Amino acid sequence: MSIITIDIKDFSKTPYGRYQSDGPDNGETFRNKFLEPALRNPNINKIIVKLDSVQEGYEYGSSFLEESFGGLVRICKIPAKEVLDKIEIETKYEDYKIEIKTYIERAGK
Repeated sequence: MSIITIDIKDFSKTPYGRYQSDGPDNGETFRNKFLEPALRNPNINKIIVKLDSVQEGYEYGSSFLEESFGGLVRICKIPAKEVLDKIEIETKYEDYKIEIKTYIERAGK
C-alpha cells in the first residue's frame, strides 16, 4: 500500500479563495495540482493531507475547502466514496475534518 502526504505549506501558508481568479493560492489550483493527480494515481492508496502548517492564526475559508475537496467530486467526477476512502485529513481542528467530509458527501448527491 502506497501512502503519500500532502502538506498544505507546500502549496501556501495562506490558502484562500475558490477560483484561479481569486489569486494564486486558491482551492481550484490546490485541487488540480495536488489532490486530483494523487487520487488518479493508481499506485497511491492513501493520501494524508496536513492542514495545520499554515500561517499562525490562519483560518480556512469555506470556499477554499469546498472547491478543493468537494470539487474532486463535482468537477473531477471522482466518486465521493473513493475520495472519502483515500483521503485522510490531518489536523488538530475536528471542525475542518467534518466540514471537508460534508462537502465531499454533498457533492456526491
